[in-house]
Amino acid sequence: MRLDTFTATQPGRLYAHVRATLRFLNARGIAIVLLGCIVGVIAGVLVTAMSWIVQTMHWLLFGLQPGARLSAMFSLSSPWQGLIPVIGGSVLGLSVVYLRWRRFRTPIDPIEANALHGGRLSMTDTFIVGGQTIISTGFGASVGLEAAYTQAGSGVASWIARKTRLRRGDVRILVGSGAGGAIAAAFGAPLTGAFYAFELIIGTYSIANVAPVMAAAISASSSSPSCRWTRPCVRCSAAASSGCLA
Repeated sequence: MRLDTFTATQPGRLYAHVRATLRFLNARGIAIVLLGCIVGVIAGVLVTAMSWIVQTMHWLLFGLQPGARLSAMFSLSSPWQGLIPVIGGSVLGLSVVYLRWRRFRTPIDPIEANALHGGRLSMTDTFIVGGQTIISTGFGASVGLEAAYTQAGSGVASWIARKTRLRRGDVRILVGSGAGGAIAAAFGAPLTGAFYAFELIIGTYSIANVAPVMAAAISASSSSPSCRWTRPCVRCSAAASSGCLA
């Protein structure tokens, strides 16, 4: 009889303990910082994956050597490669026609989501923006991947915030953390990602925002290979460095 009573009450006690722990973490702002770290790591992984996909497309379509960049090419190896951006534009145009035919609404970016929708982003919009950006950049368009990076990071952050039932203000902070983490992972610059989140996504500076945004930016840049592969852009010879120090 005691065993039955213990078995019946154990899940209830565990659930009450989990809720009490979450209330304790929320009261001290620890939960949003931990979520910021998780969002940062996911953003770093997504940035790495999208960069790898685009670079692989450049290698296959334009015959680049491993480690080479399309922007560093002085000429095409074949005149037929000039048709590759045309094919990519046609594929992208067909995707737009399909989305309009299926009556998909215009995707909402992180800035609009935080300003007008309380940080609520659709994962469908995230996949659409990410897919279209990968297609256009992979086929040679000089548009960059930053839009896909920030959409992916903030989209995942918004999804996690909804699943954990955060307050409206915390959702906006986590969305900004996701976007800032994506920029930090792309350039290996945590401060750049943090300022991007403050200036463009969240739109304000406050003490409460610093910890989750910086946690996401540092976690994202640490989990992205761009941080480990970055080399110094400026090199000084021994004579020049001694002359500067003299």
